[in-house]
Amino acid sequence: MNSSISDSEREGLAWRRWLRRYAAFTAAIALVLAAAILALDPYDTGRFAVFPSRGVPHFGQRLTVASIARSPEIDAAIIGNSTAQLIDPHRIGTGTGLHMASLAIPGTGPAEQLAVLGWLLRRHRGPALRALVMGIDGSWCGSESDVAPLFPFPFWLYGESRLDYAARMLRLQGLEHAFRKVKLLLGTAPAEQDFGYDDYDSNKPWDEAGFRVRLAERRIRRAPDPDAEANSVHAPIAELSHLLQSLPPRAAVVLVLLPVHRTALPPPGSAEAGRMERCKEAFGSLAAKRPHTAIVDYLHDGEIADRDENFWDAVHYRTPVARRLEADISAAASRLMADE
Repeated sequence: MNSSISDSEREGLAWRRWLRRYAAFTAAIALVLAAAILALDPYDTGRFAVFPSRGVPHFGQRLTVASIARSPEIDAAIIGNSTAQLIDPHRIGTGTGLHMASLAIPGTGPAEQLAVLGWLLRRHRGPALRALVMGIDGSWCGSESDVAPLFPFPFWLYGESRLDYAARMLRLQGLEHAFRKVKLLLGTAPAEQDFGYDDYDSNKPWDEAGFRVRLAERRIRRAPDPDAEANSVHAPIAELSHLLQSLPPRAAVVLVLLPVHRTALPPPGSAEAGRMERCKEAFGSLAAKRPHTAIVDYLHDGEIADRDENFWDAVHYRTPVARRLEADISAAASRLMADE
């Protein structure tokens, strides 16, 4: 029996050795990249981080709020969507002595905002929060379809599972954002503002023609819900009540029912109007049961809702209205913190 190895066999062995080395090298590179991404902690969550954090680059609120919310420099926060975005945390802080940040994320509803609140509460068990402002828009009083998220949201970023977080990070976007974090650490890229406020209105003239167009578009999109009463849900309010139990009992909670243009209010006597009233009653019950909790209600007809120039569209008010909200929030928070 011939024990010699043919040239083709030697070539096959060499090829298999090369493939094994290539696979091992590729796996090693992947592990190094994975470890680097997690160690760089692009979103400044504190998970797996090795390098000192200096905030996050401009990723957009969905990804940057995780960093702002865990800052030890804050003791109060505003949570909501774009309808709470013009509320200035610094103005409220000046009137109350609070170190407040805005965690408002456009395009979110109760599910996303409750996820952000849970993240905030878990990150401030040591340095306890002194106050919380919840910007309540119509989605909190809606039907099942209203409560469901309208846009993709990184629940994995604000959740408790480190495994889910790590798996989500090891994707192309995680690698791209890790490179942007390196630039931030090297001082070649700016950091996101550490208090989260985004003023999209100041020094901009009111566009009456654009306002009319946006109102007309909303009327076309918005169809009355004939089953508004039957589909009413208050599950998000119940979950909010549960999460608020994690706050220190003396922490001030201000629930702000945000104003809308008169065309966005339900017709008196309609099923939708009844649903809104029951929703307000549910928030009222929450406030009555939890100490140091108040409601600031602007969600009704009146001077603000009736004036077109107060709004950019049916649900987004302008800066003068925001200043009034800030004054009322500051007054309510100060009163709650002073109560024994």
